[in-house]
Amino acid sequence: MIEVKNKNDLNRLKNMFMDIRFHMGLSVLDGKMGKAYVDSIENPKFAMLMVRKYCFINGIIDLNQLLEIIEEYNLKEYILIPSDEIKEMLEKQYKDKINKNQRYSIKKNPKFDIVKLQEYIDNNANEYEFKRINQEIADRINKEKFINITDNYIENGFGYCCFYNNQIIGVASSNIIYNDGIEVNIKVQEEFQRKNIATVLASKLILLCLNNNQTISWDAANLKSVGLAEKLGFEYDSTYDIYKF
Repeated sequence: MIEVKNKNDLNRLKNMFMDIRFHMGLSVLDGKMGKAYVDSIENPKFAMLMVRKYCFINGIIDLNQLLEIIEEYNLKEYILIPSDEIKEMLEKQYKDKINKNQRYSIKKNPKFDIVKLQEYIDNNANEYEFKRINQEIADRINKEKFINITDNYIENGFGYCCFYNNQIIGVASSNIIYNDGIEVNIKVQEEFQRKNIATVLASKLILLCLNNNQTISWDAANLKSVGLAEKLGFEYDSTYDIYKF
């Protein structure tokens, strides 16, 4: 496998990763984060994109080559998002040695109701404090390992943090980034859930992105996340399979 670094070579790979399940991998192809590998620079037939804990895989490859790549690139430590053909190979080869779960793709380029988003913000409980994430807050989020957020935050990041008695209880932030926008990562501590904190955080983040001409993408790990996305104005697209050893 060959690492792809040239911008034009990365752009040529985008046709291989048009399916919505691969959307987060576009951060690699935009040259923002992660690494891309191909079997051939001039005529790639197989490629993988590695960003954060995810590895997106597509193309034509035989089983023996795939098994070698899994070992050589330590893919057993990643969450794998393969094409349909490759996921069949994984399921057949590894059977009970690999866990299969689902994620939920959310349609891109939503149309938001700005008035409704502002109402969600205005109606929040006063005992919680919401702050835009600066470097000090970003450092604290990372130190506490609360949630994954964008590296080089002041340069590349957008987000809000919720405090209760100076304790971080919720974050909605960019994590993976693209040329034109961000991928949302959101978390609220369990004991503070169902108090509309996630709704307020996400609404603030959406409005911030709109004001900065940034697109905002949402990919859901569970149906609860899908429900929040739809409440905010996103639209569900499809389910896809992910794999973890």
